[in-house]
Amino acid sequence: MIGHFLGNTISDICGWVALAGDYTSHPTFNGTQTTDWVIIGGGFTGLAAARRIAELEPNARVILIDGKRVGQGATGRNSGFVVANESPGHAAFSSASGWADYAALNALDHAGVAALKQLVETHEINCQWEDTGSIHAATSPKNFNKLRHHAQAFTDMGINATLLDQAALHKRLGTTHYKLGVLSTGGALVQPAALAKGLSDSLPAQVEIYENSPVLKLKQDGDAAILTLKGGTLRANKVIVGVNAFMPRLGIRTDRVFPLALTASLTRPLTKAEEDEIGHAASWGVLSPQSLGATMRLTKDRRILIRNTAEYRPSGIEAARLAHNQSIHYQGLKKRFPWLAADAIEYTWSGNICVSANSKPVFSKLSDTMFAAGCYNASGAARGTIMGRLIADLTMNAPSELLDTANSLSEPSWIPPRPFFDMAAKTRMALERAKGKSER
Repeated sequence: MIGHFLGNTISDICGWVALAGDYTSHPTFNGTQTTDWVIIGGGFTGLAAARRIAELEPNARVILIDGKRVGQGATGRNSGFVVANESPGHAAFSSASGWADYAALNALDHAGVAALKQLVETHEINCQWEDTGSIHAATSPKNFNKLRHHAQAFTDMGINATLLDQAALHKRLGTTHYKLGVLSTGGALVQPAALAKGLSDSLPAQVEIYENSPVLKLKQDGDAAILTLKGGTLRANKVIVGVNAFMPRLGIRTDRVFPLALTASLTRPLTKAEEDEIGHAASWGVLSPQSLGATMRLTKDRRILIRNTAEYRPSGIEAARLAHNQSIHYQGLKKRFPWLAADAIEYTWSGNICVSANSKPVFSKLSDTMFAAGCYNASGAARGTIMGRLIADLTMNAPSELLDTANSLSEPSWIPPRPFFDMAAKTRMALERAKGKSER
Protein backbone atom coordinates (compact mmCIF):
# COMPACT_ATOMS: atom_id res chain seq x y z
CA MET A 1 0.00 0.00 0.00
CA ILE A 2 1.58 3.29 -1.09
CA GLY A 3 -0.74 5.74 0.66
CA HIS A 4 -1.41 4.95 4.29
CA PHE A 5 -4.70 6.40 5.43
CA LEU A 6 -5.59 8.81 8.22
CA GLY A 7 -2.58 10.82 9.19
CA ASN A 8 0.23 8.31 8.81
CA THR A 9 3.24 9.31 6.74
CA ILE A 10 2.51 8.99 3.03
CA SER A 11 4.70 9.36 -0.02
CA ASP A 12 3.85 11.83 -2.78
CA ILE A 13 3.89 9.08 -5.41
CA CYS A 14 1.53 9.72 -8.30
CA GLY A 15 -0.61 6.66 -8.95
CA TRP A 16 -0.76 7.32 -12.66
CA VAL A 17 3.04 7.48 -12.89
CA ALA A 18 3.51 4.36 -10.76
CA LEU A 19 1.09 2.41 -12.95
CA ALA A 20 2.47 3.65 -16.28
CA GLY A 21 5.42 1.26 -16.24
CA ASP A 22 9.12 1.93 -16.77
CA TYR A 23 10.06 5.29 -18.26
CA THR A 24 12.84 5.93 -20.73
CA SER A 25 15.72 7.62 -18.89
CA HIS A 26 17.36 10.71 -20.34
CA PRO A 27 20.62 12.39 -19.32
CA THR A 28 21.07 15.45 -17.15
CA PHE A 29 22.38 18.52 -18.95
CA ASN A 30 26.03 19.35 -18.35
CA GLY A 31 28.56 21.61 -20.00
CA THR A 32 28.21 24.44 -22.49
CA GLN A 33 26.25 23.93 -25.69
CA THR A 34 24.68 25.86 -28.54
CA THR A 35 21.48 24.84 -30.29
CA ASP A 36 18.87 26.08 -32.72
CA TRP A 37 15.90 25.46 -30.41
CA VAL A 38 15.27 24.91 -26.73
CA ILE A 39 11.90 23.86 -25.36
CA ILE A 40 11.70 24.35 -21.59
CA GLY A 41 9.21 21.94 -20.04
CA GLY A 42 8.43 18.33 -20.88
CA GLY A 43 4.67 18.46 -20.39
CA PHE A 44 1.88 18.59 -22.96
CA THR A 45 2.95 22.03 -24.22
CA GLY A 46 6.64 21.24 -24.54
CA LEU A 47 6.10 17.83 -26.11
CA ALA A 48 3.75 19.28 -28.71
CA ALA A 49 6.05 22.21 -29.48
CA ALA A 50 9.09 19.95 -29.91
CA ARG A 51 7.16 17.62 -32.22
CA ARG A 52 5.93 20.53 -34.34
CA ILE A 53 9.37 22.10 -34.69
CA ALA A 54 10.81 18.77 -35.80
CA GLU A 55 8.07 18.56 -38.43
CA LEU A 56 8.72 22.05 -39.79
CA GLU A 57 12.52 22.15 -39.44
CA PRO A 58 13.77 18.55 -39.79
CA ASN A 59 17.42 19.63 -39.94
CA ALA A 60 17.38 21.87 -36.87
CA ARG A 61 18.87 20.87 -33.53
CA VAL A 62 16.02 20.72 -31.00
CA ILE A 63 16.59 20.31 -27.27
CA LEU A 64 13.74 19.57 -24.85
CA ILE A 65 14.69 20.18 -21.23
CA ASP A 66 12.77 19.44 -18.03
CA GLY A 67 13.48 20.20 -14.40
CA LYS A 68 12.30 16.74 -13.31
CA ARG A 69 11.34 13.62 -15.28
CA VAL A 70 9.68 14.26 -18.62
CA GLY A 71 5.91 13.78 -18.42
CA GLN A 72 5.91 13.19 -14.66
CA GLY A 73 5.10 16.72 -13.53
CA ALA A 74 1.64 18.26 -13.74
CA THR A 75 1.11 16.54 -17.11
CA GLY A 76 1.28 13.08 -15.55
CA ARG A 77 -0.45 14.10 -12.30
CA ASN A 78 -3.75 15.49 -13.58
CA SER A 79 -7.13 13.76 -13.45
CA GLY A 80 -7.04 12.41 -17.00
CA PHE A 81 -9.77 14.51 -18.60
CA VAL A 82 -9.02 15.53 -22.18
CA VAL A 83 -11.58 18.32 -21.96
CA ALA A 84 -13.41 19.41 -25.09
CA ASN A 85 -16.09 21.58 -23.50
CA GLU A 86 -14.95 23.60 -20.51
CA SER A 87 -17.67 24.54 -18.05
CA PRO A 88 -19.42 27.71 -19.29
CA GLY A 89 -19.46 28.87 -15.70
CA HIS A 90 -15.82 29.81 -16.18
CA ALA A 91 -16.59 32.17 -19.06
CA ALA A 92 -17.83 35.74 -18.85
CA PHE A 93 -21.02 35.30 -20.84
CA SER A 94 -22.23 38.73 -19.78
CA SER A 95 -20.40 40.31 -22.72
CA ALA A 96 -19.82 39.69 -26.41
CA SER A 97 -16.07 39.41 -25.74
CA GLY A 98 -16.77 36.73 -23.13
CA TRP A 99 -18.75 34.67 -25.64
CA ALA A 100 -16.04 35.16 -28.26
CA ASP A 101 -13.28 34.03 -25.87
CA TYR A 102 -15.26 30.96 -24.84
CA ALA A 103 -15.93 30.05 -28.47
CA ALA A 104 -12.22 30.47 -29.25
CA LEU A 105 -11.14 28.29 -26.33
CA ASN A 106 -13.74 25.69 -27.25
CA ALA A 107 -12.43 25.53 -30.83
CA LEU A 108 -8.87 25.15 -29.55
CA ASP A 109 -9.87 22.45 -27.07
CA HIS A 110 -11.63 20.41 -29.76
CA ALA A 111 -8.56 20.74 -31.98
CA GLY A 112 -6.40 19.58 -29.08
CA VAL A 113 -8.57 16.51 -28.50
CA ALA A 114 -8.35 15.63 -32.20
CA ALA A 115 -4.57 16.13 -32.28
CA LEU A 116 -4.05 13.93 -29.22
CA LYS A 117 -6.35 11.21 -30.53
CA GLN A 118 -4.45 11.10 -33.82
CA LEU A 119 -1.13 10.79 -32.00
CA VAL A 120 -2.47 8.01 -29.78
CA GLU A 121 -3.69 6.08 -32.82
CA THR A 122 -0.63 6.74 -34.98
CA HIS A 123 1.88 5.75 -32.32
CA GLU A 124 -0.32 3.09 -30.68
CA ILE A 125 -0.01 4.71 -27.26
CA ASN A 126 -1.55 2.48 -24.60
CA CYS A 127 -3.12 5.11 -22.33
CA GLN A 128 -6.66 3.81 -21.76
CA TRP A 129 -8.03 6.39 -24.20
CA GLU A 130 -11.84 6.46 -24.16
CA ASP A 131 -13.99 8.67 -26.34
CA THR A 132 -16.58 9.55 -23.76
CA GLY A 133 -18.40 12.62 -22.58
CA SER A 134 -17.69 14.55 -19.43
CA ILE A 135 -20.47 14.86 -16.88
CA HIS A 136 -20.81 18.01 -14.81
CA ALA A 137 -22.92 16.97 -11.83
CA ALA A 138 -24.07 18.37 -8.50
CA THR A 139 -25.76 17.15 -5.34
CA SER A 140 -26.78 20.54 -3.93
CA PRO A 141 -29.86 22.33 -5.35
CA LYS A 142 -27.84 25.54 -5.01
CA ASN A 143 -25.89 24.44 -8.08
CA PHE A 144 -28.78 23.22 -10.23
CA ASN A 145 -29.29 26.56 -11.97
CA LYS A 146 -25.59 26.56 -12.89
CA LEU A 147 -26.06 23.21 -14.57
CA ARG A 148 -29.18 24.34 -16.43
CA HIS A 149 -27.31 27.46 -17.57
CA HIS A 150 -24.43 25.18 -18.53
CA ALA A 151 -26.69 23.01 -20.70
CA GLN A 152 -28.41 26.00 -22.30
CA ALA A 153 -25.11 27.73 -23.08
CA PHE A 154 -23.83 24.59 -24.76
CA THR A 155 -27.03 24.24 -26.76
CA ASP A 156 -26.85 27.88 -27.86
CA MET A 157 -23.32 27.28 -29.14
CA GLY A 158 -24.29 24.14 -31.03
CA ILE A 159 -22.60 21.79 -28.53
CA ASN A 160 -24.43 18.56 -27.78
CA ALA A 161 -25.56 18.61 -24.13
CA THR A 162 -28.04 16.45 -22.22
CA LEU A 163 -29.49 17.05 -18.76
CA LEU A 164 -29.41 13.93 -16.56
CA ASP A 165 -31.67 13.50 -13.54
CA GLN A 166 -30.80 11.52 -10.41
CA ALA A 167 -32.11 8.24 -11.78
CA ALA A 168 -30.07 8.56 -14.96
CA LEU A 169 -26.98 9.53 -12.99
CA HIS A 170 -27.43 6.60 -10.61
CA LYS A 171 -27.62 4.19 -13.52
CA ARG A 172 -24.59 5.72 -15.23
CA LEU A 173 -22.36 6.27 -12.18
CA GLY A 174 -23.43 3.67 -9.66
CA THR A 175 -24.07 6.23 -6.90
CA THR A 176 -27.15 8.13 -5.75
CA HIS A 177 -25.04 11.07 -4.58
CA TYR A 178 -25.61 13.29 -7.61
CA LYS A 179 -29.03 14.80 -8.25
CA LEU A 180 -28.58 16.68 -11.57
CA GLY A 181 -25.97 16.57 -14.28
CA VAL A 182 -25.06 17.67 -17.79
CA LEU A 183 -23.44 15.28 -20.25
CA SER A 184 -21.45 16.80 -23.12
CA THR A 185 -19.52 14.83 -25.70
CA GLY A 186 -16.36 15.43 -27.69
CA GLY A 187 -13.71 14.87 -25.04
CA ALA A 188 -11.92 11.79 -23.75
CA LEU A 189 -10.71 10.08 -20.59
CA VAL A 190 -7.13 8.81 -20.34
CA GLN A 191 -4.41 7.54 -18.07
CA PRO A 192 -2.48 10.83 -18.25
CA ALA A 193 0.98 9.59 -17.26
CA ALA A 194 0.77 6.77 -19.79
CA LEU A 195 -0.30 9.30 -22.43
CA ALA A 196 2.60 11.63 -21.61
CA LYS A 197 5.04 8.72 -21.57
CA GLY A 198 3.84 7.62 -25.00
CA LEU A 199 4.05 11.14 -26.39
CA SER A 200 7.62 11.48 -25.13
CA ASP A 201 8.73 8.07 -26.41
CA SER A 202 7.30 8.80 -29.87
CA LEU A 203 9.05 12.14 -30.40
CA PRO A 204 11.17 12.36 -33.55
CA ALA A 205 14.76 11.20 -32.97
CA GLN A 206 15.88 14.72 -33.82
CA VAL A 207 14.60 15.93 -30.41
CA GLU A 208 17.28 15.62 -27.72
CA ILE A 209 15.86 15.28 -24.21
CA TYR A 210 17.52 16.29 -20.96
CA GLU A 211 15.74 15.77 -17.66
CA ASN A 212 16.36 16.55 -13.99
CA SER A 213 17.87 19.76 -15.40
CA PRO A 214 16.02 22.79 -14.02
CA VAL A 215 16.60 26.12 -15.73
CA LEU A 216 17.79 28.60 -13.11
CA LYS A 217 17.90 31.70 -15.27
CA LEU A 218 16.76 32.76 -18.73
CA LYS A 219 17.95 35.95 -20.37
CA GLN A 220 18.18 37.63 -23.75
CA ASP A 221 21.68 37.99 -25.21
CA GLY A 222 21.59 39.88 -28.48
CA ASP A 223 19.82 37.76 -31.07
CA ALA A 224 19.96 34.61 -28.90
CA ALA A 225 18.93 33.44 -25.43
CA ILE A 226 21.14 32.17 -22.62
CA LEU A 227 19.86 29.47 -20.26
CA THR A 228 21.71 28.96 -17.01
CA LEU A 229 21.29 25.45 -15.60
CA LYS A 230 22.74 23.75 -12.55
CA GLY A 231 25.09 21.76 -14.78
CA GLY A 232 26.03 24.34 -17.36
CA THR A 233 24.96 26.91 -19.92
CA LEU A 234 22.88 26.58 -23.06
CA ARG A 235 22.72 29.16 -25.85
CA ALA A 236 19.76 28.97 -28.22
CA ASN A 237 18.54 30.82 -31.27
CA LYS A 238 14.90 30.33 -30.18
CA VAL A 239 13.31 29.35 -26.89
CA ILE A 240 9.78 28.19 -26.14
CA VAL A 241 8.79 28.23 -22.48
CA GLY A 242 6.13 25.66 -21.59
CA VAL A 243 6.49 25.32 -17.82
CA ASN A 244 2.94 26.37 -16.93
CA ALA A 245 2.77 27.09 -13.15
CA PHE A 246 6.52 27.70 -13.01
CA MET A 247 6.56 30.59 -15.48
CA PRO A 248 6.95 33.17 -12.69
CA ARG A 249 10.13 31.43 -11.51
CA LEU A 250 11.67 32.43 -14.83
CA GLY A 251 10.34 35.97 -14.50
CA ILE A 252 7.52 35.38 -17.01
CA ARG A 253 4.02 36.77 -16.42
CA THR A 254 4.68 37.22 -12.72
CA ASP A 255 1.79 39.68 -12.49
CA ARG A 256 -0.65 37.54 -14.52
CA VAL A 257 -0.55 33.90 -13.40
CA PHE A 258 -0.26 31.91 -10.18
CA PRO A 259 -0.09 28.25 -9.10
CA LEU A 260 -2.69 26.23 -7.23
CA ALA A 261 -1.66 23.03 -5.48
CA LEU A 262 -4.10 20.15 -5.99
CA THR A 263 -4.09 16.71 -4.42
CA ALA A 264 -5.75 13.54 -5.63
CA SER A 265 -6.17 9.95 -4.48
CA LEU A 266 -6.60 6.76 -6.46
CA THR A 267 -7.99 3.55 -5.00
CA ARG A 268 -6.86 0.02 -5.58
CA PRO A 269 -8.97 -1.84 -8.20
CA LEU A 270 -12.52 -2.50 -7.07
CA THR A 271 -13.36 -5.93 -5.73
CA LYS A 272 -16.14 -8.07 -7.18
CA ALA A 273 -18.42 -7.09 -4.29
CA GLU A 274 -17.68 -3.40 -4.91
CA GLU A 275 -18.38 -3.83 -8.62
CA ASP A 276 -21.75 -5.28 -7.64
CA GLU A 277 -22.41 -2.19 -5.50
CA ILE A 278 -21.96 0.16 -8.48
CA GLY A 279 -23.85 -2.09 -10.86
CA HIS A 280 -20.73 -2.77 -12.95
CA ALA A 281 -20.96 0.77 -14.38
CA ALA A 282 -18.80 1.58 -17.38
CA SER A 283 -15.91 3.96 -16.70
CA TRP A 284 -16.86 7.63 -16.30
CA GLY A 285 -15.62 11.09 -15.37
CA VAL A 286 -17.48 13.70 -13.30
CA LEU A 287 -16.63 17.37 -12.91
CA SER A 288 -18.24 19.83 -10.51
CA PRO A 289 -20.07 23.00 -11.54
CA GLN A 290 -18.91 24.52 -8.25
CA SER A 291 -15.42 25.91 -7.89
CA LEU A 292 -13.35 23.57 -5.67
CA GLY A 293 -15.96 20.81 -5.93
CA ALA A 294 -14.83 17.23 -6.45
CA THR A 295 -13.45 15.80 -9.66
CA MET A 296 -14.21 12.07 -9.87
CA ARG A 297 -13.23 9.17 -12.13
CA LEU A 298 -14.07 5.52 -12.43
CA THR A 299 -11.15 4.41 -14.53
CA LYS A 300 -10.95 1.82 -17.25
CA ASP A 301 -8.83 -0.36 -14.95
CA ARG A 302 -11.60 -0.13 -12.32
CA ARG A 303 -10.18 2.30 -9.80
CA ILE A 304 -11.87 5.37 -8.34
CA LEU A 305 -10.08 8.71 -8.42
CA ILE A 306 -11.05 11.75 -6.37
CA ARG A 307 -9.58 15.24 -6.40
CA ASN A 308 -11.41 17.59 -4.04
CA THR A 309 -8.72 19.84 -2.57
CA ALA A 310 -7.14 22.92 -4.11
CA GLU A 311 -4.90 25.29 -2.19
CA TYR A 312 -2.75 28.32 -2.75
CA ARG A 313 0.56 26.95 -1.51
CA PRO A 314 3.40 28.29 -3.69
CA SER A 315 5.96 26.32 -1.67
CA GLY A 316 4.16 23.01 -2.31
CA ILE A 317 2.36 20.35 -0.28
CA GLU A 318 4.27 18.82 2.64
CA ALA A 319 3.75 15.25 3.85
CA ALA A 320 1.51 16.19 6.80
CA ARG A 321 -0.74 18.22 4.54
CA LEU A 322 -0.86 15.41 2.01
CA ALA A 323 -2.07 13.04 4.74
CA HIS A 324 -4.68 15.60 5.83
CA ASN A 325 -5.91 15.94 2.27
CA GLN A 326 -6.10 12.17 1.90
CA SER A 327 -8.54 12.10 4.81
CA ILE A 328 -10.67 14.70 2.98
CA HIS A 329 -10.55 12.50 -0.11
CA TYR A 330 -11.81 9.55 1.85
CA GLN A 331 -14.67 11.59 3.28
CA GLY A 332 -15.62 12.52 -0.28
CA LEU A 333 -15.44 8.91 -1.39
CA LYS A 334 -17.66 7.79 1.52
CA LYS A 335 -20.32 10.34 0.57
CA ARG A 336 -20.57 8.74 -2.83
CA PHE A 337 -19.69 5.13 -2.05
CA PRO A 338 -20.50 4.40 1.64
CA TRP A 339 -19.37 0.80 1.30
CA LEU A 340 -15.79 1.71 0.36
CA ALA A 341 -13.30 0.52 2.99
CA ALA A 342 -10.91 2.92 4.75
CA ASP A 343 -7.87 1.16 3.27
CA ALA A 344 -9.13 1.43 -0.31
CA ILE A 345 -6.88 4.40 -1.19
CA GLU A 346 -3.63 3.17 -2.73
CA TYR A 347 -2.01 6.39 -3.97
CA THR A 348 -2.21 10.04 -2.93
CA TRP A 349 -0.22 12.78 -4.66
CA SER A 350 -0.02 16.50 -5.27
CA GLY A 351 0.47 18.61 -8.38
CA ASN A 352 0.25 22.19 -9.58
CA ILE A 353 -2.04 23.85 -12.06
CA CYS A 354 -1.53 27.34 -13.43
CA VAL A 355 -4.41 29.79 -13.08
CA SER A 356 -5.21 33.33 -14.15
CA ALA A 357 -7.80 35.58 -12.55
CA ASN A 358 -9.92 35.69 -15.73
CA SER A 359 -9.26 32.06 -16.81
CA LYS A 360 -7.29 33.08 -19.91
CA PRO A 361 -4.09 31.34 -21.05
CA VAL A 362 -0.66 32.76 -21.80
CA PHE A 363 0.18 32.69 -25.51
CA SER A 364 2.91 35.24 -26.03
CA LYS A 365 5.86 36.42 -28.01
CA LEU A 366 8.20 37.66 -25.27
CA SER A 367 10.91 38.80 -27.69
CA ASP A 368 12.18 37.89 -31.15
CA THR A 369 13.91 34.95 -29.47
CA MET A 370 11.61 33.84 -26.64
CA PHE A 371 7.99 32.67 -26.67
CA ALA A 372 5.71 31.25 -23.96
CA ALA A 373 2.50 29.24 -23.73
CA GLY A 374 0.75 27.99 -20.61
CA CYS A 375 -1.75 28.72 -17.86
CA TYR A 376 -4.56 26.44 -18.99
CA ASN A 377 -6.74 26.80 -15.89
CA ALA A 378 -7.06 23.01 -15.35
CA SER A 379 -7.67 22.18 -19.04
CA GLY A 380 -4.09 21.26 -19.84
CA ALA A 381 -4.24 18.03 -21.83
CA ALA A 382 -6.11 19.20 -24.92
CA ARG A 383 -5.35 22.90 -24.61
CA GLY A 384 -1.68 22.41 -23.80
CA THR A 385 -1.25 20.11 -26.78
CA ILE A 386 -2.78 22.49 -29.29
CA MET A 387 -1.22 25.61 -27.78
CA GLY A 388 2.19 23.93 -27.80
CA ARG A 389 1.81 23.19 -31.48
CA LEU A 390 0.58 26.72 -32.22
CA ILE A 391 3.30 28.51 -30.24
CA ALA A 392 5.80 26.68 -32.47
CA ASP A 393 3.83 27.91 -35.50
CA LEU A 394 3.97 31.45 -34.10
CA THR A 395 7.74 31.33 -33.77
CA MET A 396 8.09 30.28 -37.41
CA ASN A 397 5.36 32.46 -38.87
CA ALA A 398 3.32 29.46 -40.01
CA PRO A 399 -0.17 30.98 -40.40
CA SER A 400 -3.41 29.10 -39.85
CA GLU A 401 -6.98 29.74 -38.77
CA LEU A 402 -6.26 28.08 -35.43
CA LEU A 403 -3.26 30.34 -34.86
CA ASP A 404 -5.50 33.34 -35.52
CA THR A 405 -7.91 31.90 -32.95
CA ALA A 406 -5.17 31.59 -30.33
CA ASN A 407 -3.98 35.11 -31.03
CA SER A 408 -7.53 36.45 -30.62
CA LEU A 409 -7.75 35.48 -26.95
CA SER A 410 -7.74 38.06 -24.20
CA GLU A 411 -4.62 38.29 -22.04
CA PRO A 412 -4.64 37.01 -18.46
CA SER A 413 -5.72 39.86 -16.21
CA TRP A 414 -3.42 41.62 -13.75
CA ILE A 415 -2.91 40.33 -10.24
CA PRO A 416 -1.33 42.29 -7.37
CA PRO A 417 2.22 41.53 -6.22
CA ARG A 418 3.10 39.32 -3.30
CA PRO A 419 2.53 39.39 -0.34
CA PHE A 420 -0.72 41.26 -1.06
CA PHE A 421 -1.78 38.60 -3.54
CA ASP A 422 -0.99 35.81 -1.06
CA MET A 423 -3.42 37.24 1.47
CA ALA A 424 -6.13 37.82 -1.12
CA ALA A 425 -5.69 34.35 -2.66
CA LYS A 426 -5.88 32.53 0.67
CA THR A 427 -9.00 34.47 1.65
CA ARG A 428 -10.65 33.75 -1.70
CA MET A 429 -9.77 30.06 -1.50
CA ALA A 430 -11.27 29.81 1.99
CA LEU A 431 -14.51 31.36 0.74
CA GLU A 432 -14.65 29.05 -2.28
CA ARG A 433 -14.03 26.02 -0.07
CA ALA A 434 -16.92 27.04 2.16
CA LYS A 435 -19.20 27.56 -0.85
CA GLY A 436 -18.20 24.26 -2.39
CA LYS A 437 -18.38 22.14 0.76
CA SER A 438 -21.51 20.26 -0.33
CA GLU A 439 -19.84 19.23 -3.60
CA ARG A 440 -16.61 17.97 -2.05
